Amino acid sequence: WRTPRRRPFDQAYATPLVISVADRDELVSPGAFRATAYDPQTGREIWRVGYGDGFSNVPRPVYGDGLVFIATGFQQPLLIAVRADGAGDVTATHVAWTLRRAAPLTPSPLLAGGELYVVNDAGIATCLDAKTGETFWIQRLGGGDHSASPVFAEGRIYFLSEGGVATVVAAGREFRKLATNTLEGDTLASMAVSGGSIFIRTDSHLYRISEMAPERSRDP
Repeated sequence: WRTPRRRPFDQAYATPLVISVADRDELVSPGAFRATAYDPQTGREIWRVGYGDGFSNVPRPVYGDGLVFIATGFQQPLLIAVRADGAGDVTATHVAWTLRRAAPLTPSPLLAGGELYVVNDAGIATCLDAKTGETFWIQRLGGGDHSASPVFAEGRIYFLSEGGVATVVAAGREFRKLATNTLEGDTLASMAVSGGSIFIRTDSHLYRISEMAPERSRDP
């Protein structure tokens, strides 16, 4: 199938997200001024939500507990939580909450447990209640601008600035900074986690970071 996306709604860079809602699948695709959910089998529009002047969306949507979290893009950066069980134009009926302060233009949100973590391009990180939008904490991170999306591993949230400064905080509703590390090189790439290791790409190196095994004693 092929479904037309009329201008100006085609101005977006975000990767679509396929989700399962009750007895149906949905392909959620952000665009300029609105996001649309399609039937991935037929291309039929299921629902759409408008958000004003936002366009050129970069962050990928995130889904959990019946809500789709969508960053609206440039010009009017917001983060909206949309109930995904609607039909037609759900702008006035299915927006559960809206984050207006420190919403991201580039980094995608992160859902971990019942909390949603976001960092905006200026390096301001926010932890919210995913269901209600209540803000638990908001903090400016070090390292300047951020383009990489935060990641979760082993109870920790990892943020990475464009200047290669990684900030590690404890997951949860209280802000606790655990570590800050600086890598050589600049980066726009998000971190990857696999097999107990974190992989980070900068413009000069590819890093694998993991816990080192203790050295064996050389004593006889």
